[in-house]
Amino acid sequence: MSDEYIVEIKNLKKSFDDGKITALNGIDLEIKKGEFVSIIGPSGSGKSTLLNMIGALDKADSGIVKVAGNDLTHKRDLSEFRSKEIGFIFQLHNLIPNLSVLENVEIPMYESDVSSSQMQEKALKLLETLGLKDKINRKPTELSGGERQRVAIARALANDPSIILADEPTGSLDSKNGQMILKQLKKLHDKENVTLIMVTHDLNVASMAERTIKVLDGEVKAS
Repeated sequence: MSDEYIVEIKNLKKSFDDGKITALNGIDLEIKKGEFVSIIGPSGSGKSTLLNMIGALDKADSGIVKVAGNDLTHKRDLSEFRSKEIGFIFQLHNLIPNLSVLENVEIPMYESDVSSSQMQEKALKLLETLGLKDKINRKPTELSGGERQRVAIARALANDPSIILADEPTGSLDSKNGQMILKQLKKLHDKENVTLIMVTHDLNVASMAERTIKVLDGEVKAS
């Protein structure tokens, strides 16, 4: 982990339903490059909205959001930023059911300049690392929940992102598969020195991170 900040947020505000629902109420937050951070809080606290802001899936009403040297408040092409800098892991995997495991992992690389053979080679390597070499031609529906989440991790790593954002990555898994996924994420963080930001409501899951940030009523209460 370096002393360089990869995420810098100042007075971030976000509301929904024409201002009737306040999701973020003046968030200030800094995350160092290579850090493993968990964001905890009850349902409706604003933690997933905060993650979406960091991942450029939504835009702020006001405040400053800088991620990997990019000022997201004023950046126009957010899709290019996401494809180059961010790897997403969602609770429900978001895999495409009619594509094979291998093809699902290749998807993020379609916007890059690599050839189809290079895409396949990289996807194969990632799947092998995650113990899925024998599943590459299967469809997601033929896999267990833990296996699908490992495919999602491989897909998140496909473009060598500087940040991985994981939103309740173990939320739909049993305890055994959940622990396995957490160990895989921790191993990848340690090996690749990628910044890992994980949203969870589970204190046991959060405890695996180097730092825990508590969000309540749209504000950071502790970090």
